[in-house]
Amino acid sequence: MVKQEEVFKKFVEDIATAQQLNARSEDIEEAKRWIYKGGQAPLGEKIKSSVPEGFRSLIAELERSSRLPNSRKELGEFFKGLIEYIDKIPSVKLNLAFFPGEEFLNKLTDWLENQLGKKAVVDVSLDERIIAGAMIEYAGEYRDYSFASKLDEVLKKEVGLL
Repeated sequence: MVKQEEVFKKFVEDIATAQQLNARSEDIEEAKRWIYKGGQAPLGEKIKSSVPEGFRSLIAELERSSRLPNSRKELGEFFKGLIEYIDKIPSVKLNLAFFPGEEFLNKLTDWLENQLGKKAVVDVSLDERIIAGAMIEYAGEYRDYSFASKLDEVLKKEVGLL
């Protein structure tokens, strides 16, 4: 069988946000519930109406290519390991004035992966007071790259308003 971590990566390669990662974990938990249900049918068939189609088709593809364990017990252990793998993916908190589109999120997570040397997801929060830019928090470090903080500095320094 293919190395487990390579298969685990397939489950998260299209994930950009912490919300998507949580949803993927829920899909995995749902698939785990179906391991012993539905007789001997392939898991991809058993979960057809219980999970999103993209997740179901990934399971079916991995079954067809023999990259998932055959025994129910091993499959349960596989999913347990997958959840542990997902739980270790770091999250970068990102406060923005807008909710970014999919293309922006994908570019951002690609950049993060290159910078960190591993998969990471963003936990996006909206804060219209930011005006432009972002506030970023990762591994206990906080950076404010927002226009609002720059505007506050100018108002304090030049106008004495704040």
